[in-house]
Amino acid sequence: MESSPTPTSFTPPPWAPEGMDDIQYLLHLEAMRRLEEDSRNVKRQVEEQVRTWLDAKCEYQREFGRLARLLKCASLQTAVDAQRAPDVDKIEQAARDVASLRSKLSSDLRPATLDSKDVEQCREQLRSAHKPRLNLSRQQREFAQNQEAFNGLRTAVDGLENGMELGVMQAMDRLVDDLLPPRDSVN
Repeated sequence: MESSPTPTSFTPPPWAPEGMDDIQYLLHLEAMRRLEEDSRNVKRQVEEQVRTWLDAKCEYQREFGRLARLLKCASLQTAVDAQRAPDVDKIEQAARDVASLRSKLSSDLRPATLDSKDVEQCREQLRSAHKPRLNLSRQQREFAQNQEAFNGLRTAVDGLENGMELGVMQAMDRLVDDLLPPRDSVN
């Protein structure tokens, strides 16, 4: 930003009275300097608020996109789950396996050795069927972030609805005022 050069010598304007002294001139210069400084300060504050607003807008759009993807994934999962029929045979087999294990564990008899075939079959089932939740903490963190974003979006949508409702009401009032004939004021 460039500042305008300050004059080093003063020639009073033609409209100034003949007796304008140095103090009045200095007060005039100080007022001009303050005016320029205030206008630069206001311009800087406006630019800062615009940057803040743009940052908030970008963050809102990013969070809205994340929420939309989350809702899409949840809808897809619901649709997939609705199409999937429960496998009754697997459920019955799991119930038999649990009952067998329960009976073996509840008996006081301990086998002298474990059957290597059973141990190998158990390991294979653990490798293929059991999927550990290694990403659980990341998923919990993402869920918490998504929940915060959702709450923020809910607040933003409420504010937006209130603002839009107020704007619509004001526009309707203006339209009604424009359509009504002018009132004659009777005094």
